[in-house]
Amino acid sequence: MLALLLAVILGVLLRGPLYRTVVNYKVVGLRHTTGRALPSSIATGSNRADLEAMIDMALDTTSDRLHFSTGKVSNDPAVLEDGGAANCIGYSALFKRLLQRELSKTGNADTYVVEQVIGQLHVGSWNLHSAFNSPFWKDHDIVRITDVTTDAIIYVDPTLHDAVGVGRVSGPVRPAN
Repeated sequence: MLALLLAVILGVLLRGPLYRTVVNYKVVGLRHTTGRALPSSIATGSNRADLEAMIDMALDTTSDRLHFSTGKVSNDPAVLEDGGAANCIGYSALFKRLLQRELSKTGNADTYVVEQVIGQLHVGSWNLHSAFNSPFWKDHDIVRITDVTTDAIIYVDPTLHDAVGVGRVSGPVRPAN
């Protein structure tokens, strides 16, 4: 019984690294979302630690404002800023908007490319989406953040963060598109 309890505790504590080890996202397209323009940039500078803090803030804010739905919902980040129901497209659109706003405020909008991408989840070579017949589950939106000065890439899944607290996910080192 103690071994089972310890395994559960370790699983919860290490859920992010375990998930990133088992599940890999393949980018299959770029999502173009609508929404009102963001405020203009005010330069103050930033570093990688600041980026991580901005990602965490945008993830937490997205989780606080949205709840997941498979029904008919808006994917407009300007509408979703007030909160409500969303699917993975809406979660990623709002997260992208919030992060771009923070990058703009710190004068780093030109340092990072923030893109909403269409992905598919894989365990090894198995595409998890092949297990579903519904068009709703054919793919999954995430956000790709690329540092234009170093080509470093971070993948973020705002929907997964809201569900289980894992925000950063594994994806291809070089973008396919």
